[in-house]
Amino acid sequence: MKKKLRMWLAGVRSAFPTTFTPYRRLLPLGRMKTLMAGYFFIGAAGGFACDLLQLNTSRVGGGFFWPVLVGMGATALRAAAIKRVRLLPLLFLLVVVTAWLGYWASHVSPPLPVPVAIHRRVLFDAIGILVGIAFGVRFLLFFAGTEGVASVRMQTELSLAHGIQATLVPTVSFQNASFELYGKSIPSTEMGGDLIDVIETDDGLVAYAADVSGHGLPAGQLMGMLKTAMRLALQFRQMPVATLESVDRVLEDLKEREMFATLALLRFDGSSEAEYALAGHPPILHYRHGSSDTVPLSMEQLPLGLIPGGSYASERVLYSPHDLFLMVTDGVSEVANARDEEFGLTRLQELLTRHAARALPEIWDLIMREVRQYGLQQDDQSLLLLRVLDPATPLAT
Repeated sequence: MKKKLRMWLAGVRSAFPTTFTPYRRLLPLGRMKTLMAGYFFIGAAGGFACDLLQLNTSRVGGGFFWPVLVGMGATALRAAAIKRVRLLPLLFLLVVVTAWLGYWASHVSPPLPVPVAIHRRVLFDAIGILVGIAFGVRFLLFFAGTEGVASVRMQTELSLAHGIQATLVPTVSFQNASFELYGKSIPSTEMGGDLIDVIETDDGLVAYAADVSGHGLPAGQLMGMLKTAMRLALQFRQMPVATLESVDRVLEDLKEREMFATLALLRFDGSSEAEYALAGHPPILHYRHGSSDTVPLSMEQLPLGLIPGGSYASERVLYSPHDLFLMVTDGVSEVANARDEEFGLTRLQELLTRHAARALPEIWDLIMREVRQYGLQQDDQSLLLLRVLDPATPLAT
């Protein structure tokens, strides 16, 4: 007997997956008022159908007996099923006995004269209402317990991913005696693969922008690993070339076969030259204050993690106070308009040259406003600005 009861309960649990979840059992009934109200009114609708089935009998409770009984019975049985399964048989028996008493009370008086055609029509519609309610509730419960739960789980995971994205790639707003930096990354989904970062070292500063291929969680996960690998390499004072080569080796064992990452890096070591290296990334734009022009710093090198055992090189460039450096991912430069024309680096150069004297957040906003007006975002978009400060000029407070 116990085995049959356990099998019956297992069947009920599989048929109504949302009822027996641990979440529902731990949730206070006070927080399920809406759910219980829904069951009451669905049951009440079935109660009105039961009242129609007895069209030729006297009405019990002014016609509200069956709606109230069925509504309250459905609510009580659902609450017991969620919280106290052992009370289900007792409650079910109580509802059945009450229904039988109501049925007996309505049949004490002689039957009312109702035309046969109307009686048959009402019986047919009332039975159809009951069957429709039963199947409708069953399918809604099944959806809520399967696809609905999966959808909520997915939304929760995406929300968590968005929080991780904000932690891994926060807005860069940094300033010391020699440099000022500002940048943001805008993912195309809840979690993107773009990365901007600045690291202050003992002898200077390193700033870089990276772009992991693809979108969503896989790209975001690899982006987090890339940031960890970069910071570890720089913590051990590796130079840009050694940093890129070590990260290239690390990514090979952590990524899917078709994934890779592009990267642009700037290193300042206190001298009058900055060292830069690019791995398959769009050029770094260098605004030269002395000549009031902007030039691209480009290098033809493979992305990180694309081919095992890649070798990399770096170059150096002179800079002076008030110079500006811009690092951007291709989600900005490759935005296309209605004619499928890309925004391009030339427009970025012109904008940087025209607005170089403005504050870095203003420059960022101006450039991104132009990009948004030019075309729709299709990829993660990141832009990092670095200004060389004049040591003789006091820092802003």
